Amino acid sequence: MKKMNFLFKLLGCTVILSTAGCSSMKTMQLDSIQLTNQLQPGMTYTEVESLMGKPKSTQIVGEQWIARWNLQEKWKGYVPYDLVFNASDKTLISWSENQQAYAQKQEQLKFIADELEKSNLTSSSPSGDGPSASFENDPDLMKYFEGSYYSFSAVGGGQTGGTERKLSLCPGGRYSSSSESGYSGDAGNAGAWGNTSQGGGGGTWKITGSKTAGTIAFTNASGKVTTYKYESCGNGCYYFGSIKYAYAGKPECR
Repeated sequence: MKKMNFLFKLLGCTVILSTAGCSSMKTMQLDSIQLTNQLQPGMTYTEVESLMGKPKSTQIVGEQWIARWNLQEKWKGYVPYDLVFNASDKTLISWSENQQAYAQKQEQLKFIADELEKSNLTSSSPSGDGPSASFENDPDLMKYFEGSYYSFSAVGGGQTGGTERKLSLCPGGRYSSSSESGYSGDAGNAGAWGNTSQGGGGGTWKITGSKTAGTIAFTNASGKVTTYKYESCGNGCYYFGSIKYAYAGKPECR
């Protein structure tokens, strides 16, 4: 396997930024809401885009052209800001937080946090999305897959929340894993909420198939077996079950 330690612009650009794209890095920076201090009525759309990057969305409402940016605000997260332009000459009229859109996003984040908590509560039950582990291990394939793997997933558009996973497939058939998740919303308000969780473990693993697809099974310290289908998604990139991982170098083994 041509192992590439690309901790991965894949994780920074394609996953976190989602529909906003890498061209909107300015608005993804910490406290990017301060960019609005440089706005002035009468600015052209070209001047605004030069300052703030490309918007998340645009629409025409009557004689107004409305462009939306997601701006990061400390202790609050990413806030939708609507900038209103004259539709005929695209000069800036006004700008303000879209409180309704922000409230809807917080509801979505809270739903994700609730589902995450349910998942954590049931994670001790036998689960997996592959066949049983009653297969012969392939030592050569095991040697091929030895290494550390990293995964990060975030709420679309860089919103507040995400899950980080680390997996080490060690020589001799040992493995270790860890995960950390956190979601929050409404910070600083009476209805503020937050959800964080950590997990991890270790045990033994075995594998069968080819370098591009097959089955991998993990047996934890208590004897629970979890099996997954795996599939290559490019150089150093693999799906283990439904989770995408990037190869991250040598395994971290004790």
